[in-house]
Amino acid sequence: MIAIETIRNMIVIFIRLGVYEMNEVANRIKKIRTWNMVALVLTAIGAVVSLVTLPSSLFPKRENFEVLGKKGMELYNQVSSTSYKVAIIFGVVMTVLFVVLYFIASRQLSQDKVPSKLIYFASLGYFVLNLVIGTFLKGASSANELTSQLGSIGVVVTVVSMIAPLLLYIPQIMCLVHIFAIEKIEEKA
Repeated sequence: MIAIETIRNMIVIFIRLGVYEMNEVANRIKKIRTWNMVALVLTAIGAVVSLVTLPSSLFPKRENFEVLGKKGMELYNQVSSTSYKVAIIFGVVMTVLFVVLYFIASRQLSQDKVPSKLIYFASLGYFVLNLVIGTFLKGASSANELTSQLGSIGVVVTVVSMIAPLLLYIPQIMCLVHIFAIEKIEEKA
């Protein structure tokens, strides 16, 4: 009699643990859905802004740079270069691609499926690559000389331009945190 009662109690405990883990996974999927939607909206806004500003980025007006003198004309030559235009187009394509990937992840999440971590790692990797390349290019550009003439304002602009975009990647980081948590729960089961 005691053995049967013990077995029954163990079964109840296992069922409760299973229900807890299922609820925990469902809660995590809900959180991923929310953070993915935030990432989707922020990236979509970025894509729209990129598409709207694409013509002025690809074809800058010379007169806007002439008022800055010699340094302004050097900067104009840089932003008019083919490599700069290729980088701008590549950035727009990547932004639109991430919007599509977040939308696909959103559809998977609506079916209670966990999306691939690759989407979020690729997004963070692209951000880091952009930051590194941008830092090296900025160091070599005449725009850097122009900002250095402004003194401390240039430092503030540089710091803000590095930190502010990082805040926009919090949703991707949170999605990864919850995906890893789900994997950990599933490993225990």
